[in-house]
Amino acid sequence: ILFFLYFCAMNFYSYVIYNQEHHRFFHGFCQDLDKTLLAHNEGKVEITKYYSNWVMLFNEGFPTKQEAIRRSQFYRTVGGQRFLKNILNF
Repeated sequence: ILFFLYFCAMNFYSYVIYNQEHHRFFHGFCQDLDKTLLAHNEGKVEITKYYSNWVMLFNEGFPTKQEAIRRSQFYRTVGGQRFLKNILNF
């Protein structure tokens, strides 16, 4: 059982955050969702620093960094946008 819990641990996340005021989305990956959202809202992330009040819309856990990166890149594709639209009802 311990091996199963270790193997299934989600160490990396792909995520989508949203700024309602400016209707902006950002897709990324990280290891700590809370710290990452805080960094976005404090202006510590270059690409999102001009906007604040980001909210976490969606996240998925993955056991490896490569899988989280791949999923984050998928969100930027037409198929990924369609997937998010269906999941998030946008």
